[in-house]
Amino acid sequence: MGSRGTDAGGGDGEQKTSWPEVVGWVTLNAAFKINDDRPDVSTAFYMIPTPLPTDYDAQRVIIVCDDREVVVRTPVIG
Repeated sequence: MGSRGTDAGGGDGEQKTSWPEVVGWVTLNAAFKINDDRPDVSTAFYMIPTPLPTDYDAQRVIIVCDDREVVVRTPVIG
């Protein structure tokens, strides 16, 4: 019943919306993983303590990293 991009979840037709497995990864590697799972979204990088966007964007995954460019929070759609 899927149209495009429905293979990124666990096989139940739902698309992945968070990536807890990439916490601790270098941001670029995390972005590659996210793009592999969901090529239909873009990634946005924010270094702590930069404020995060307050608007919701279903086509954006927010990646929060520290000063070593390591992911410190679970990236999520938004």
